[in-house]
Amino acid sequence: MTKYETEIFYIDSESLHDLESAIKKVTELEDGWINVEPAVDEDDQNEVPGFFAWFSARGPKVPVGTFVPGNKQNFASVGIAHGSGRGASDQLEELGIKPPESWISRQDHAKHGLVWEISPSHIVPSEVVSMILQGTVGLSTVPTTGGWTAILHCPPE
Repeated sequence: MTKYETEIFYIDSESLHDLESAIKKVTELEDGWINVEPAVDEDDQNEVPGFFAWFSARGPKVPVGTFVPGNKQNFASVGIAHGSGRGASDQLEELGIKPPESWISRQDHAKHGLVWEISPSHIVPSEVVSMILQGTVGLSTVPTTGGWTAILHCPPE
């Protein structure tokens, strides 16, 4: 079983290149993943406790964006787990947030979130960053405070 190293870093409009670099890194390694969550007040981070979350029809109120790189056999994926309910793609489109045309929509589910697949040859880190950052803020059901926390999981070098 592969062990992964974890790096946590903060993203704001001045440090988008850090997230782009992380996307490039896992893409080149063809292994690992990145989770990104918008910053919110501590009081707004509380979720429904474990057992009761199973009965909820929605995902997390603070969205989590995820990038998983592809490889020679699998597409890369961008996902956003959210609690904004049904039709999240339509909600994002109303906000002017659209995935690139080369992305393939694979899921738009109220509890399990949005998922797009990307051919590894079509990964543009700036497009991934834009969709994850705008999408997580656009689908947040609580006020965001600016910035994001990113967690990079990758195999040791």
